[in-house]
Amino acid sequence: MSTTPHTSPDAIDKPPTYGSQWRLVLRALPIAIAVLVGRFIFHNALDVSGLVTFSDAGAVITGATIIVGLMLAGVLSDYKESEKFPAVLGQSLLALDGLAAAGLSVKDIDSGWIRPRVSALADAIVTWVHGDISDQQMWAAQADTTQLIVDIEKAGAPSHYVGRLLATNGDLTNALSRMQAIRNTSFIKAGYVLMVLLVTIVMILLVIVDFTSPVMRWVVPGVLALAYTYLILLVRDVDNPYQGSACVDFAPLLDAQRALASK
Repeated sequence: MSTTPHTSPDAIDKPPTYGSQWRLVLRALPIAIAVLVGRFIFHNALDVSGLVTFSDAGAVITGATIIVGLMLAGVLSDYKESEKFPAVLGQSLLALDGLAAAGLSVKDIDSGWIRPRVSALADAIVTWVHGDISDQQMWAAQADTTQLIVDIEKAGAPSHYVGRLLATNGDLTNALSRMQAIRNTSFIKAGYVLMVLLVTIVMILLVIVDFTSPVMRWVVPGVLALAYTYLILLVRDVDNPYQGSACVDFAPLLDAQRALASK
């Protein structure tokens, strides 16, 4: 019997709802407010002006924008790939169960022992995705799939069913391996450092820069500070597509887990 902790489908992170999508804006808002407070202190309380104009700061702002854009484009490519994996995992788990049962049924062999083992693997994968077990524990549970196919062949399943089971297990293994790589690696750590450094400099410039319009001197720094902070938080969230406010939709995997546990 498996000792892997079990995670309910209802406990796993859900894809962001309309309300949760505003979470990043709310997290970025204090930085924008801090920039505006800094401007008030610098220009009104200390009465300092004439150090930097907005046109002078344009080159730094442009550089920061390019770096943030490149980082976001990089993590989005992994994110789009990550969106496919829950469906691949769900389909592979259901295919393992269906092919194994069909392969034994054509030989009039009882297949009741198949589903509990596939269901245990589904539980382990969902629990791993939720972060409650380690990579090693997940792979230990997945290793039973190969043994399951061997047991099915020994039980008398036709060879073409065994071949399809091996191919399905290969798809499952490839998806899990890629998910593990995306979960455990950050996109270009040096790029993160440069992005944060440039945005920090932009925030300082937004505090001290001068504007000719009395309205735009508050609107532009507030909007830009909010936008840059939001983009940094978005890059960090999208770089981990299996948790947080940018979590991908796990519905296909969870549906497969429920289906395997229901019979």
